[in-house]
Amino acid sequence: MGSFAKFAACLLLAFGAWKLVFAPNEIRSDVPYPLKYRVQIVGETTDERMPLLFALHGSGADEKDLDGVFAQWQVAVRIVSFRGPVRHGGGYIWDQGSGPSAPEAKAAQMNMFREVAASIATAAGEISERYATKGKPMVFGFSRGASLAWYLGAHHPERFGAVFAVAGALEPDLLEGLGPGARPPFFAYHGRSDPVVPISRGRRTADALSSLTRHIYF
Repeated sequence: MGSFAKFAACLLLAFGAWKLVFAPNEIRSDVPYPLKYRVQIVGETTDERMPLLFALHGSGADEKDLDGVFAQWQVAVRIVSFRGPVRHGGGYIWDQGSGPSAPEAKAAQMNMFREVAASIATAAGEISERYATKGKPMVFGFSRGASLAWYLGAHHPERFGAVFAVAGALEPDLLEGLGPGARPPFFAYHGRSDPVVPISRGRRTADALSSLTRHIYF
């Protein structure tokens, strides 16, 4: 084998190793949006079976954005950080819409939001089966990712064991069609002076869901 062929073979092996270690995974199930995600473990454990937490970043960020939130955790947790499906600036967003009028564009955006949430809900089952998991997955979201977390706990409650929403809220359209039933506990956190998502919107979301479940902690 010539020197160039050896170099090419080494390059291919290195690329394969990079994909195995660093490249993000992708939802394998048949879903509207086969989102990419990254898996990491925080805390120390000798047990392969551990809790599973889905992390959903804010608009314009990516799957690495929330790493600092979990870096100091002592309890062993497997964290699956999803990436929004649409490139936006230097990061990604979860939903967008276009149309000949503002109401139609908004309706398209809400439809995409629902489909992205459905994709994550399906992934909850897929990923739980792929890894040794204790209990139902939990979901943690920040800003628009928190909106998704609220929605997932409200509309796909059977998939999740707990919801953590930081500085997020749901539009009234996304609260429609909800009925009584068992839901995971919601733990919501919101800054009083949030300039992006006012705390009043977060409270309205919590109040709307409190009529359906007692397990809302805002």
